[in-house]
Amino acid sequence: MFWLYQLLLSVSIPLFPLLKKTVSKRGKVSLKNRFSTEFSEGKQKFLLHVSSIGEVNSVKPLVKALQGKVSLTVFTDYGLERARKIYPEIPSRISPIDLYPIVKNFLKKTSPKAVLIYETEIWPSLLKASSELQVPTIFVSGKIGERTYRRIKRFEGFLKPLFSDKIFLSRSEEDAERALKLGFKEVQVVGDLKLDYEPPEKGVSLEIDEERPVVIWGSTHEGEEELAVEVHKKLKRDFPNILTVIAPRHVGRRIDISGNVEYRSRTKRVRRETEFYIVDTVGELSSLYSYATVAVVGGSFVEGIGGHNPVEPVALKVPTLIGEFGNEFKEIAQTLKVPVLKRSELYPCLLTLLKEPKLRSKLGKESYFLWQERRGVTERILRFLGERVELQRN
Repeated sequence: MFWLYQLLLSVSIPLFPLLKKTVSKRGKVSLKNRFSTEFSEGKQKFLLHVSSIGEVNSVKPLVKALQGKVSLTVFTDYGLERARKIYPEIPSRISPIDLYPIVKNFLKKTSPKAVLIYETEIWPSLLKASSELQVPTIFVSGKIGERTYRRIKRFEGFLKPLFSDKIFLSRSEEDAERALKLGFKEVQVVGDLKLDYEPPEKGVSLEIDEERPVVIWGSTHEGEEELAVEVHKKLKRDFPNILTVIAPRHVGRRIDISGNVEYRSRTKRVRRETEFYIVDTVGELSSLYSYATVAVVGGSFVEGIGGHNPVEPVALKVPTLIGEFGNEFKEIAQTLKVPVLKRSELYPCLLTLLKEPKLRSKLGKESYFLWQERRGVTERILRFLGERVELQRN
């Protein structure tokens, strides 16, 4: 079965130049540099593999803790661009195509202390080559959702032998149970690395002309801006001076909103008559959440995205809401008691929170303290690496 996988992947290669590029839901995936095995600056370090932009952001605490001892491979072009921006001192490159000779040669040249795979990036050639070269391979903050589990089970005969010498440091008990059933050599629960999010040390300025309720929609996708406008109009009946701040996930995407609109790239001051403030800048949302009366985390009210990390506003004690399609973050939401809502439930929930300051404060503080209690995932991962891979920490 492994060699059939290799054959199918090889046969598809001649079609790649015709396609020019493929696009995944997590970002552009081109073929540039995927056949290269050079990564001299990443030699004899921990090789941390992540998928795309969201995952690049989530591993920040681990990258920071391993600074000087870690290199990154990223699956998508956009993810690599982000990695090089926020970790300029960390060696990073696009992950090689998962053809066995290429991956094995890549690992031989790189000679990593260990391969660390974030969440659920399962690449058969990488797993096989790391076994043959005796490179320890560890899934960190490992995630196997029910859908992923069913998909892997269909190819259990092919994949289970590849898991037999791998370690799975799980984000939850449920993930750990699935990993054991799939045949991983060793499984431990360490927690979700996204909980080790660190709020920005420096805030950003936003001048609002008067005291008013502020609803911040973070990392919105197509279809959610329309929902934000619809909810804004309803809330305006009770709160005439309400301000809705919208931060699209992809800054370059066109946002059509009627009404009095301002853009952050033009001004950091919100006038009294402004209804909508569009954050068309990069890297400021996590700080801007501090101005929110309530935060709504996007990518979760439309299907196919999976949501974005609610810990960012929670870490600032901001009462936070996510939508029913935020599948990637539902476990975190449940852990932190962040309400998970259908579209029809959003307006009444916001209305209640805006009308009841005590309830709003309770929700924000409760989520915040639950988050504080569950941090320390990075330390647990480092402790394991220190015991098993002889990590020499600074």
